[in-house]
Amino acid sequence: MEDAGAWKPARRAYEYAARTCDTDPADMLLVSVHPWDIDGAARAGLATAWIDRAGSPYPSSFTAPSLRASGLTQLAAQLS
Repeated sequence: MEDAGAWKPARRAYEYAARTCDTDPADMLLVSVHPWDIDGAARAGLATAWIDRAGSPYPSSFTAPSLRASGLTQLAAQLS
């Protein structure tokens, strides 16, 4: 937080990660189990993947993820 100047899901947190990695946010993928994190990253221009282990409906109040998987193995298959 100190270096980024903001906590997730604030846009500045994701922009800081992109700057630190010396890449464009559009070239990044955030993988999370938290819809609020997916929403924040999507609003900052990152692609997103939601790991939904429980088969839950995604909250309509948040930006939908780019990808959805039940686990990392399923996500890896989608990315290959």
